[in-house]
Amino acid sequence: MMNRSSQNPWSERGSATIEFAVSSILFMFLAFATVEYGMLYSERHAVTTLAREGASLASRQLTTNGNIMAMMTSTEGTLGLKGNPEKYQIFLAQINGATAPGNGPQCTVTPAGTLTHPDIVVPDTGAQCDLPNNLYNLLQWNVVDNVPGINQFTVMTVYYQHSALTPVGGMTPFLGGTGHQDTNLLLASRAIF
Repeated sequence: MMNRSSQNPWSERGSATIEFAVSSILFMFLAFATVEYGMLYSERHAVTTLAREGASLASRQLTTNGNIMAMMTSTEGTLGLKGNPEKYQIFLAQINGATAPGNGPQCTVTPAGTLTHPDIVVPDTGAQCDLPNNLYNLLQWNVVDNVPGINQFTVMTVYYQHSALTPVGGMTPFLGGTGHQDTNLLLASRAIF
């Protein structure tokens, strides 16, 4: 009696080819997903760090807001902001406390970048500069003690457009982000000092 594998050698070759094809597709998907997620994680971390460092530096008032924004956008690291203003939008808002009774806090906003996206929120200089109420109230004149409130808050908001590196990157909106166009994801971070 002949064994089955010797009866039809083509059936095993066909099965092996199909198994290899399915395994290869799964392996490539996992490899691409790992690369895409790693880059996305790295960019999220860089955006958060940029917002924190920028707000910290601006709150010290060591130089002008224009100089701070020039330093922020001259980076060539993970985000590669230098020479790519269409990839980011950065807002530096400084809200100065009231200087006399009856005067309200004053807000100035310095923007950088040309990225447009429906989820980008431009700080409103007329309505508390988008500072939360509890912090904005600390900038008001203290009428009980007749003294000024806190001197200043600095808010740095960074928006960055992640572009997909792999075919799996087109699925980033399904992985927990806001999709833009076909394979772009908007990353955002805000820091208050």
